[in-house]
Amino acid sequence: MINKPRQHGFSLLELMITLTVAAILLVIAVPSFRDVIHRNQVSSVSNEMLASLAYARTEAITRGQLVSMCPSENGTSCTSGGQAFGSGWLVYSYPAGVVSANKPYDSTKSILLRATTMRTGVSVQSRSAEIVTFGQQGQLKSATTSPTLTFLACYSDSTSSSNSTSTTAVPGVELDVNGSGSVQTRTLTDDGSCTLG
Repeated sequence: MINKPRQHGFSLLELMITLTVAAILLVIAVPSFRDVIHRNQVSSVSNEMLASLAYARTEAITRGQLVSMCPSENGTSCTSGGQAFGSGWLVYSYPAGVVSANKPYDSTKSILLRATTMRTGVSVQSRSAEIVTFGQQGQLKSATTSPTLTFLACYSDSTSSSNSTSTTAVPGVELDVNGSGSVQTRTLTDDGSCTLG
């Protein structure tokens, strides 16, 4: 007589307990994972903005001429009177001989150096509606009396900047461009709003 090996498997009760534990872990992990994704989106866009500002300043020094950055919804022209950089932005230089700052991009005269497209889930706002311009020595050439420019990058659950928030789980980032053209960043506190006014 040959003894057949006994088949081992899961009982229905063991399977139900395993599925219940897995469901509980998913309920705990998914919101936290979502916050990680949103933090990475804000960090990525603020780093890209920082890189574009540094690039514009460096190009102004290297070329010995004015270099500007403006918001752009289509990647081919500046958004007039725009403070919203969330749709993207352009970095461009002026033709040789131009000495007045804050001119919008003109595809027939300006040289497009960099075009950045929209990033979903993040709002980027500027305190001023002016075009960011760096002079030949890397200094900020402001059209207003303010010696600094401020940008806020925050998580946004829609295309409207009014829905931008800075929370403990997903803090926003503030970028300040001072008169010398250098940029400083800081993490925003949990104030609930990321709109500049």
